[in-house]
Amino acid sequence: MAGLTLKSLLSRRSGNLSVVTEMLENSGAGIVDLSGTFLIKPAGGVVHDETLPGIGRVAVEFEESVLGFVIGPRAAATSVAILVKHLAAKEAENRALAGEVLHLYREVHLIEQLSEQLAALLNTAAVGESALAQAQRLISATHGSILILDKAEGSLRTAACFGPDAGNLGPLAPDSRFAASVVERGIAEIVNSNDSDPRGLSALMCAPLRAGQRAAGIIALASNVPGVSYSAADLKLLNTIALQTAAALENSFLCAEMVDAARERAAFAAELQAASTVQQLLLQSASRATPGFQVDSVYLPASEVGGDFFLVSPAPDGSLTAIVGDVSGKGLTAAMRVALILGALRREVSYEPAEILAGLNNALISPSQEQLGFTTACCVRISLAGEFTVANAGHVAPYLSGRELETPPALPLGLVPDQKYELVQGRLERGERLVLLSDGVPEARNPQGELYGFERLSELSLLSAQQIAQAAQTFGQEDDITVLTVAFAGES
Repeated sequence: MAGLTLKSLLSRRSGNLSVVTEMLENSGAGIVDLSGTFLIKPAGGVVHDETLPGIGRVAVEFEESVLGFVIGPRAAATSVAILVKHLAAKEAENRALAGEVLHLYREVHLIEQLSEQLAALLNTAAVGESALAQAQRLISATHGSILILDKAEGSLRTAACFGPDAGNLGPLAPDSRFAASVVERGIAEIVNSNDSDPRGLSALMCAPLRAGQRAAGIIALASNVPGVSYSAADLKLLNTIALQTAAALENSFLCAEMVDAARERAAFAAELQAASTVQQLLLQSASRATPGFQVDSVYLPASEVGGDFFLVSPAPDGSLTAIVGDVSGKGLTAAMRVALILGALRREVSYEPAEILAGLNNALISPSQEQLGFTTACCVRISLAGEFTVANAGHVAPYLSGRELETPPALPLGLVPDQKYELVQGRLERGERLVLLSDGVPEARNPQGELYGFERLSELSLLSAQQIAQAAQTFGQEDDITVLTVAFAGES
């Protein structure tokens, strides 16, 4: 290995010196480098005459090169040389591992940078160009393209590309049967030693841009450099970039759809009405039936669009995860943040409340450190056995069968990166239920200026979701009202 010498191997900082010195102590042998300089002299400082019988110079060989020699009684010198060779191999292995870790760290850092860059982009072409630029930094390629599937026509179109005439280059072109196959099957592919390609591409790999259960397009890289080939590690990295890109493209599609819808309306009131419709549709699909649980939800925005959100999601193990939250601000700004939050929650792979809140918190941190407001949220997971865990990010605490469930104080989401959230554990008996609600209930205010307050919530939480929301609205609604109740029915 380049840079590995006996001097560095036997330095005081390496930890190898004491082992070798101890073995040399009673052997009468010493170690010299290639120049003949003693790195470790024999015990007592006696240098043996190599011409004497039984005295030898044994080479320390490593990776077909000689690092130095052990001089002394031949048997002892041979043993020491074997030991030093073994230490050299371990040192080389450690250096290789350190290099691999450093390489992986750099890859992760670049992927994080890509995620931050893409999150700020709402234009399809800009997303594609940024993703390809980062891919080219991580993976050797002379050509690349991102092809997007047109939902209406069912054909691919070029969103971004690089390299000489890449947009019309065989497997990187919109009419490529290879690209269409990757989109249809949703499986990434590598083609190396592509000697039959008339355009001179020696290697090609392609990964689908997956959005949920479907592929929205592909990202492809190719090289015309002779001898270049792609590995499974390269494909894994391209798949990671593809996941980031697909999420950003989904946001850009959503943004484009919202802009197109807004342009069709001439008045701000019509835009608000459209946003309200979109938000209602999002929230209507936010609760799915889950066997073993009875879920009821009510959402009453204070104006055309609101800043509350909720989501109920069943896990593969039959458990149920529910979250209720409230973003700061009003109007379209709050509504757009709610849409982004629901999108992030639907892409979340964890079902654990603390991990969900931590992931959402980091997703809401602005890359530019610009203060974009904050979000409170309370998340709960309930197993089919009735065991539950709750994590709270500055939200109204949930109620369990008429009593407030105390949760540790914590900052809202979107303020401090890498915030940790503590869990509260408990158990529901059959028929018991948890009530999650927004602050629009305790902060309802009557015409005399009196707040509904938290004192009434214990008794109110025993009612149905519809009755709770109706009581707060009748008292005097000033903010969005959201009520979500989850009753534990148990396994059937």
